[in-house]
Amino acid sequence: MKRSVLAVFIILITVFTFSACSSNNKTARYDVSNFVSYLETPPEYELGDVLPLTFDFKPLSKKNMSNLIKVLENKDNYIWLKIQFVLPEDLRYRDLGLYIGYIRGADLLFLNNISIRQYGEFPPAANSAGFTGQYFMFSKSNLDQVGINTVLIKVWPDAFGSVATKMYLGERPDIYTASERINFFNAKIILSFAAIMLVIFFIYIFLYVVMKNYENRNVYLFFALLNLNTILFLLPFFLSEILWAKPTWLSYTWVIRLFLYGGSATTIYFANSFIIAYLKEKNPPAIIIARLIIYIIPLIWGFTRTSTKSLNNFMPILYFFASIQFAFSIPRLIKALIDKENRKDAIFLFIGFSPVIAGVIIDSVLKFGNLSPNLPFFTIYGWQITLFIFLGSLLLRFGAMYMHNTELNIKLADFTNHLEDVVAIRTKELSEANYVLSKGLETVAHVQKNFLPSKNRVFRGWDLAISYNAVDNNVSGDLYDYYFSDGILDGMGIFDVSGHGIPAGLMTILAKSIISQHFITGKNQEESISNVLKDINKSYIKEKVDVENYITGLLFRFSEFNKKDVCSVEFANAGHPYPLLYSAAENKVIELKPENEKQYGILGVEGLDVSFPPISFRASPDDIIICYTDGLTDCTNSSGKDFTKERIIKTLQDYHHESAIMIMNRIMDKFFDFIGHEKYKDDITLIVLKRSNSKDYIEEI
Repeated sequence: MKRSVLAVFIILITVFTFSACSSNNKTARYDVSNFVSYLETPPEYELGDVLPLTFDFKPLSKKNMSNLIKVLENKDNYIWLKIQFVLPEDLRYRDLGLYIGYIRGADLLFLNNISIRQYGEFPPAANSAGFTGQYFMFSKSNLDQVGINTVLIKVWPDAFGSVATKMYLGERPDIYTASERINFFNAKIILSFAAIMLVIFFIYIFLYVVMKNYENRNVYLFFALLNLNTILFLLPFFLSEILWAKPTWLSYTWVIRLFLYGGSATTIYFANSFIIAYLKEKNPPAIIIARLIIYIIPLIWGFTRTSTKSLNNFMPILYFFASIQFAFSIPRLIKALIDKENRKDAIFLFIGFSPVIAGVIIDSVLKFGNLSPNLPFFTIYGWQITLFIFLGSLLLRFGAMYMHNTELNIKLADFTNHLEDVVAIRTKELSEANYVLSKGLETVAHVQKNFLPSKNRVFRGWDLAISYNAVDNNVSGDLYDYYFSDGILDGMGIFDVSGHGIPAGLMTILAKSIISQHFITGKNQEESISNVLKDINKSYIKEKVDVENYITGLLFRFSEFNKKDVCSVEFANAGHPYPLLYSAAENKVIELKPENEKQYGILGVEGLDVSFPPISFRASPDDIIICYTDGLTDCTNSSGKDFTKERIIKTLQDYHHESAIMIMNRIMDKFFDFIGHEKYKDDITLIVLKRSNSKDYIEEI
């Protein structure tokens, strides 16, 4: 539906453009474009120098009007244009004006030797009038109503010198309207597009900043920069509308150098970057460097040009380097068209760029074929439509992603509510059939207490203490476990099942069995801890069937002690709060995070991509490992402040010399003092594991 609306909008804009350009004005007009002649003069020639040379003027064909530089023998000279006419009867004794579609460069018009109006600035303060629609109003007294009138126009043609083939006399309102119409399509509408693109730039920069977890977020950055640099490229076209904002030090040559050429090179660079990102392709560092070099070379080359005429000669070089830039994107586009999975994106890219391609073809036919050089550049309008198409595409992508996430959250919330309702009903039914089951929560709590290992224990080289607090009548969604043989600690885990009460408690029973089985199997088969956690994820998804909950957790594995009584520790993290390590050697607390590889994903969500990179470190005597569930750090007091991990770190630094159970008690005492009479709303588990001298271990009897 949204794409249909966008298509209708584009069609309406196109119809409006063509109808406005081709509208017939029924007011009286007198075409003088066939009476134009020219004279080449040195720059210092003024009106008095030209008047004696009136008979030296040569006819100027409409073909040469589109490129005045061609008729010059000396490229530094000026051109004087002459138009002689006799007023037709229907225009005599009226307030008249002369309409000239545009004169690119600077020009000063004289009517019957009287200065009328100037557009642009002559050197040395050179400034082109560009594609401004020019009009010159004549008073009745300045016109010869029955004889020959002579218009002389002094023109500095610059590098792009040209004059519109559409010139006519008419009444003042008609002349003014025609000029404003051409200004609208050549400048004002482009200024409006630029304002819209500036808004789009800020929107997509914002999306790039906030969507840190979106893997292909670079497409938003490149689209934002593409819009920004398009504005810079279009600046020379609408500069006449914002001359009040132009700094005095910014010369016309620098405008062309910075914006027309620099902007076009930069726009081409980011257009290719956008194509590559849209296709979800990534460039290796060597390609990124090569593209940057190809982008920078023409910029440096162009910035060394000292005049607009030398810049104009630079265009073939710019086109050459632009074609090299497209060599990095077009092959990938062709590859995507062949690949069924990416074909949809590739086809949409072709559709998106079709308006600008059509604009290039139309301009080539109309301008270079000299069929209708007075019309505006359709390539510019095509580029605007292309940007709006991709704007719509990216908005649709973002909207689909947002709706998908919203639906997932709704489903999770609905399922949690549904599961709690079902469990409540089932508990009631079971309570009527059996006395033990009638205890409901007490029964699950009893089962949990029996299958969880003891909270405090001493192993060879390790002192372990655990605080385990359930929020719902001793039934917890938290799970801890440790694995050992002959007094040697092999591993440890802490997990947090989503939800509370019986649903979460039942899932901990299932999860414990799966985790224990895979830990032992992984240890025997010498699997990496990362793969063990991935195997746990697969088995849990399979075994829980239609129960839609998830688990976060940490899984540790410990090696034997070496001669220096140092133990190697390896663990993997599945979306759980990062564990803390107190290093006795450095006397500081470290938060254990992956450094080189990103960690993402949780356990128990089918179809979710996961990465659990292993993290390794060494544990020496008096080192301390602390793990906890988020119920501890996220708990708030009456002031609405969180307990936070910083309070755990501070307590650990203050009491690191004490035993594991004393450190655990210190932290929990600080916690209960912090929350006061407030009730905690999530299950809380805290594990303190402290290294001791492995040689001092005495096996329990």
